[in-house]
This record gives sequence, structure tokens and C-alpha cells, in this order.
Amino acid sequence: MTAQVDDLTSGRRAKRALARTAAVLVALCSLTAGCSSAGEEMDVVWDTAADRKAEQTGNGAWLSGDTLVRSRFDAVSGYNAPTGKQSWEYIPPGRSAVCHATADTDSSVLVLTRDGNGTSASGKSEVCATAVALDMKNGREIWQAPLSPSESGLHRLQPYPVSAGSGIAVLLTKDELHAVDVRTGKARWKASPPKGCVPGRTMVAEHQVAALLACGGTDNRWGDKIPRDAELHAAAFAPATGALLWSTPLGGRTVIPWDAHAEFVSADPLVVAASQSGDSDSGAYFSFDGNGRPNPAIDFSGPYGEIQPDRRLTAAVDGGRLYAVTFHRVRNSRVDAYRLATFDLASGELLWGGTVDDDRLDRCHPYRVLPRDGQLTILTVVPRDSGCGLYVLDAATGERRDGHTFPEGDDLPDTVFTYKDWFIGARYGSYWAPEKPFTAYERR
Repeated sequence: MTAQVDDLTSGRRAKRALARTAAVLVALCSLTAGCSSAGEEMDVVWDTAADRKAEQTGNGAWLSGDTLVRSRFDAVSGYNAPTGKQSWEYIPPGRSAVCHATADTDSSVLVLTRDGNGTSASGKSEVCATAVALDMKNGREIWQAPLSPSESGLHRLQPYPVSAGSGIAVLLTKDELHAVDVRTGKARWKASPPKGCVPGRTMVAEHQVAALLACGGTDNRWGDKIPRDAELHAAAFAPATGALLWSTPLGGRTVIPWDAHAEFVSADPLVVAASQSGDSDSGAYFSFDGNGRPNPAIDFSGPYGEIQPDRRLTAAVDGGRLYAVTFHRVRNSRVDAYRLATFDLASGELLWGGTVDDDRLDRCHPYRVLPRDGQLTILTVVPRDSGCGLYVLDAATGERRDGHTFPEGDDLPDTVFTYKDWFIGARYGSYWAPEKPFTAYERR
């Protein structure tokens, strides 16, 4: 299975924070004894040309079979993975924008949302209210569907009204979840949330469709759609039928308000990173087993350090483990420490990493964690002359299996894909200058 990498809701903040971190580390590494090396520098197999005409905002990159796809604000482009040659481009009509994109890479379909009428901004009546499915092999539009745009004040609960995976696309329409065949657009099922609940964001996995719901509450003095004292629930629906499998309060005995900052880390197992309220620094990773029973919460702060707001979605889940990046302030040091920590979801216990002394990344700062096939591929900030780059660790033990640096002068990739014997770096989140969408690297 080819992994999907989608955008982070906090992508702009995270990207700017990453750039600032890199700049600081460049200076600090030159003042200190230097940083250890991740390994040998990789050779470039091919480069795509810098995309100088594209808007400098992006929302995702994917690998499906032999096709690489990158979605930007104003266009979606496909590239041939063996050669790096651009093979197609989709441009939304008129002045409409690509608001969000998600993909079912196994079905080779990308589903995006865009403005409903493709006219100028002054003439738009429905913003981001159309779902469009593209064949990832050739960029052709294969179906369209209307969506319910998020009402005022509900954007945090309903940021994007579409998700895709396992052969279906799940659309949010009139407070119901509508599943359609991801390749044909034909209706598969529709599901209503439990009574007293309003559906929010969704995420599709093979065995369940995860959803966040705003439920309950009595304080509706202003006539809002959702009572002010409603709370977040987590729910799972059967992907084949839409039947509700289970629904439970997100925080268990701890009430998480419906407008707290909460985002999926994984759909199966269902794991959510949620603030205690609003955008507060306190909060935790909440997870559930296959029957909806809550596991012990993993707090954003503990003996393993602090999981900062802009690193909470750097976390990744593989099987029953959560991999997160923790932060430690180090006394008498100019460089604070970021460490990789691994938790057992069933118990909430730390398995390995997390402490200041347990440095598996040579003082480099991780910004992307990609688990696959029992290994972790870690991308780290690359201060010049530091040797930071790409690490491969054993997921069970944290032992290093491989390590490489990127060629000097290359822009940071937002993510990497494994293709044949190569790593392919994808760039889609720049807010500073045009970048090469993809670069293929060969390991020496």
C-alpha cells in the first residue's frame, strides 16, 4: 500500500516555525561543536523544474503507483515517478481555488474541494462547496458533487467536508455523511450522526470511517446551531454500509469542548490530538480500541518532555504505537532538545525515547515521521554543515538502520516517498520562494 500524505491544517504556522528553527540552528551549530552526521549524502537521480508560476501555497503530495501528484492553491500536477517528467496538470476553472485535497492512492483518485462556480471572488456564492475527483494517472475529472459549506463559527469542527480512502469518498452534506464510490461518484450509503450530534471532520481507513461530532449541551441562548456547552465525541462508521459502530465522548471523563482544537492523527486505530479547550497548550492524544473503548490519554506534557502545538501533528501511528516529537529545555545550552518518543497506545506508557539523554537523531530536529513496514523514516531540519537529513530507525526498538543527508543547497522536502531504491522528496508547502516539486534521490 502506498502511503497518503495530506496537508496539515496548521501547515502555514508549522512551515514558518520550521523555517525559523532551521535559521536558528544554522547559527547555533556554527557556534557549538557542530552536529553529528546522518550519513552519506544522497545522489540526485532527477529533479523537476522549479514551479515559478504556481501560488506559493500547497496542500498535499502523494505517490500512487508510478505517478506523483502535488496539489497547490491554483493547480494540481502529475509527474512520472521513474523520470520526474510532468505528465498532466489540472487547473480549476475561472479564478476558483483548490481549497483542500485528499487522496485514495490505492484507487488512484484525488478528491479536491474548490469554489462552487469558478467565477471571480466578488461573484462567488458558494466557497469551497464543490468536490471534484481526478484520476491520478492522467488528471482527468471523473465526477463532481455538491458539498455543504461550513457555517459561520463551525470551521474548526468542519474544516474540510470531504475525506477519501479504501474505495470511497465521504462527503459532508446537510449534516449527514454521504459515501460515494471514489472512482464513479455513485452513492454507496448515507449516515446520520447520533441524535443531538452535529458531524465534523472525517478520516477514512480500511475498517472504519472515523468522525468527530459535537454532541449534547443545553446552553443555546443565542440560537446557535451547536450549544455552547456541547462536547466533542469520537465515532466510527462501517465503511461498507455507513452503520454506526460506536460513539463516545472524546476525553472520557474529561470534557473536551466542541470548539477545542482537535485533529486526527490516525483513523484506525482512531487517535485524535486535542487541546483541553480552544487552543490551550494543555491537552492530550486520545485513542480508542476497535470497539470504541478509550485507551489511557497521552498528555502533551510529561516526563518525556513537551509536545508543542506546531509538532502535535508531526506524530504518527503504526499499529499500536504512537510516535511523537517531544521538546526539552536544556539548561546552560544554546540549543534546546527535540527527541523522538514512542508510546504504547493500549497502556499509554513510554516504550522508548523521549528523554534528553536518549538522542537517536544526532541533535537534529525532526519535522516529519513516516512509519512503514516496521521502520520509521524521519526527516530532520538541515542546518548547513550540520549533517542533519533523513534517518531510518527500527520502529520497535528505535535503533538506527540507515541515514543520509540531502545534497547541499537542496530545499527541505515536506515529505518523502520510497520508490524502488530511491527516496523521492516532495515539496508543496513553501511560502517563501518557488521550489522544485519533486526530487528523486539514490542512496549510496
